[in-house]
Amino acid sequence: MNRIIIILLIIVVIFAAMAMAVFIYMPEENNDAKIEVQNVAVENTINEVENVTENNTNMVETNANEERISPNAFITFKQTYKKCGHTTSEFVEVPQEFVNLSENELKERYTDWTVEKFTDTDIILSKEVEGDCNEHYVVRDVDGTVTVFHILDDGTEEKYMITDIATEYLTDTDKIEMGKGIEINGKQNLNQLIEDYE
Repeated sequence: MNRIIIILLIIVVIFAAMAMAVFIYMPEENNDAKIEVQNVAVENTINEVENVTENNTNMVETNANEERISPNAFITFKQTYKKCGHTTSEFVEVPQEFVNLSENELKERYTDWTVEKFTDTDIILSKEVEGDCNEHYVVRDVDGTVTVFHILDDGTEEKYMITDIATEYLTDTDKIEMGKGIEINGKQNLNQLIEDYE
């Protein structure tokens, strides 16, 4: 039984060796043609890569030297109002269509703004605006509650917000100041004052 297995293995090995010999020693014409086609294809690919590299060399160098807006950048819009002299700031995430813009490309989109700062993650744009900031408030005690009034352009006051904060729990100093009216500029400062009273 062992002899039969050994003989079968020898026969299989002989056939495998013959099959390999046929594939290795194919007629030279076919091998040369295949090699020539492969060489032409490789040369064409190399030429295409060289052409693309030559055409894009200047562009790549320019882009590498210019700082560009990253996807996680923030833009700060600062507006200074001529009438009152106050400055407001608005922070926004950079819109997707601004990602990868250079400083000059951003200036083209915001022609009436000045670029104060430009990095890949932090941009500050500013401009002067006519009028006042429309964020002038007076905080007063009205019927025992903290009430906020908006000061309009003509100097009149308009009720802006009635809080749930009772003035009886405030300090005596705060009550005196509130009796005169506490002037606040900016929504952020107003919110901070209200939080302090809560």
